[in-house]
Amino acid sequence: MVPFVEALFSGRVGTVPLRTWAACVFAFIGLFVMGLDGRVVSDPLSAFFTALSSFTRGDALIIGAAILYTLHVVRLGVYARETTPMKLAASKATAETIFSVVLVGGLVSLSGALTGQSGLLGFASSTGREILDFFSAFRAGVVNGSLTLPVLLPAIGAVLWTGWITCAYTIYAQSFGQSRVSPTNANLIYTFQPIFTALFGWLLLGETMGP
Repeated sequence: MVPFVEALFSGRVGTVPLRTWAACVFAFIGLFVMGLDGRVVSDPLSAFFTALSSFTRGDALIIGAAILYTLHVVRLGVYARETTPMKLAASKATAETIFSVVLVGGLVSLSGALTGQSGLLGFASSTGREILDFFSAFRAGVVNGSLTLPVLLPAIGAVLWTGWITCAYTIYAQSFGQSRVSPTNANLIYTFQPIFTALFGWLLLGETMGP
């Protein structure tokens, strides 16, 4: 989607080179093949239309997320050339923190008000109750002494790794990289993520690659 949006925002289809369009098509085909997950398919075209026919609400949410992330990548390509990566990373981390606090507060406030509801409201209510249960269990563990420092250290390490490396550093690295390459080229690089995920799963977790 990124090359379409980039060309739309610039007002010129020629903004994206033809070879980049071709690379995007091949990247999409590669992701589709990986999505087959080891299944043997005699007719790839029929498999594609079969996948479309089983379209679910979850698929719609994923497409919506892809559209929003496309807008993020394209706009970041503009702002990354106008300011420093550190300022972009700081502003994005601040915004994410504020929205996260508001979201958690909203879910907790709904935990007791929507009991028995189904669908999205029911999911929000149950998630709020899970958050309250977590804080209650954490406080009880600290009070009765079951949560000792050796027990907490792995969790603290995981929280620090998630905050510093997978969030803060990746925000900075993305801002730094997109100040030097176009949004479309950056998105092509991002399509390698499933490949690296599979490789690290094989190296670190012993997962099997292939059928």
